[in-house]
Amino acid sequence: MNYELLEDSAWRGPLMLAMQRAIVADFSSTDWHELGYLTGFHDYIRGHARLLRSLGFGDEDYGACVFQALEHFANNDIRALVAVVDHAKVRPHLEREQAAKLIELGYQAGNVPAVLPTVSASEVVRRALQDADHLLATSGAPSAIDRLHTAMHGYLKSTCQDCAISLPEGATLTQAYKALRAHHPALQSLGEHDGEIGRVLGSFASVLDALNTLRNHGSVAHPNEDIVERAEGELVVNAVRTIFHYLSQKMR
Repeated sequence: MNYELLEDSAWRGPLMLAMQRAIVADFSSTDWHELGYLTGFHDYIRGHARLLRSLGFGDEDYGACVFQALEHFANNDIRALVAVVDHAKVRPHLEREQAAKLIELGYQAGNVPAVLPTVSASEVVRRALQDADHLLATSGAPSAIDRLHTAMHGYLKSTCQDCAISLPEGATLTQAYKALRAHHPALQSLGEHDGEIGRVLGSFASVLDALNTLRNHGSVAHPNEDIVERAEGELVVNAVRTIFHYLSQKMR
């Protein structure tokens, strides 16, 4: 990994801005404490005159305080800045906004951007997506398959429920997707190329059916001896993320 690039203030500038935005949007007090213990800067974070206080009260200077903390990390231990880059609540934002910078740092190129949970997503879906991003960053794609399966299953079932689309008791991932595809109004008219797009959507069902099998027999969800290889794991992660992005866009 080319972490020495982070020591160049001019190079890291856009990355710092994206990290600050992600933290302001999603970090809680607990996240700051955890990051402090992880990086060895807990005393700095706890002792900062305004960081946690401005977060707690929703004060306008919170964003500036986040910049101060990031600069402190950069100036005192670049490994702390790496921890921010890898954080489960930060990395998805960076993949969307600063993918080129991540590639320069040496992160895997070609990944479909992470799925950012919507406000309406259930807590189970939100937590599963965050867990998947964390596992992808720390343990690799094969470890993320189980959590992506949980997130997709929960998302499909809750979307069907919100639209009064009936599902059989204990509906599988594939059954929930097929019901959504068949009955959700947003998926009935697919534009001028309805037939070809319909074929793509039909292939998504095969992807999700394979995801179910891989989750049960090729992931760390169970004590399987033959875990899917890293490249194939990334293929699965990217495929599921693609389905998530499409459905989220259509369901708006």
